Amino acid sequence: MTFTAVDAARLLDACSTSIVLIGVLIAGTRSIGRAIWLVAAQAILLSAAVAGVGLATGSNHLLLGSLVTLSSRGIVVPLALGHILRGSPVRQERNPYLGPRLSLIAAIAIVFVAFMAVDSAALGGSLGPVSAPRALPASVAEVLTGLLIAMTRRKGLSIVVGLLVFENGLALTAFSLTYGMPFLVELGATFDLLMVVAVVGVYTRRMLTVCGSLSTDQLRNLRG
Repeated sequence: MTFTAVDAARLLDACSTSIVLIGVLIAGTRSIGRAIWLVAAQAILLSAAVAGVGLATGSNHLLLGSLVTLSSRGIVVPLALGHILRGSPVRQERNPYLGPRLSLIAAIAIVFVAFMAVDSAALGGSLGPVSAPRALPASVAEVLTGLLIAMTRRKGLSIVVGLLVFENGLALTAFSLTYGMPFLVELGATFDLLMVVAVVGVYTRRMLTVCGSLSTDQLRNLRG
């Protein structure tokens, strides 16, 4: 059975919509562990979308990029963050700057505004037959949702989750505009992401040792 460009476009639209819905769920959850695995689900959907376009167009670098995305963002990074979380006494985001209900409402509003503002934009890319009109608005909504999460959380790991949502949105935006990135670019971005997670691991251990908490409120005492 041949995977056509029409099938790839439908898969990309479906995955983009699902990624946005998961981002809204992350914005409305207090559980840090649940948020980590929801981010992993986003990465798996992103990998599936890239693989679908790669199969439809016979692009080997897209298939390799999807494998890198799946292994790093969908498996390695969530496992590393889960390991950090198990070493922390904090499991819930108890006192965010914006409560779960307000965060959920704000995330839904962001999605509607993004789709209204970007829905009429023409997608770029060299793959003419692949037309996924929901991909670009969804990616912009995901970027803004990630910023919302990172800016309204107090716990270090929750802020990292927001940055990962933001990063998934950026990757989807780049893919929506170009329908493909060079494999070496994706590999470099993945390396940077893994380095960030390693730094977060060292940072959280130090915070737990010195402050006994992952709350960024404790860092205010370090201000000069």
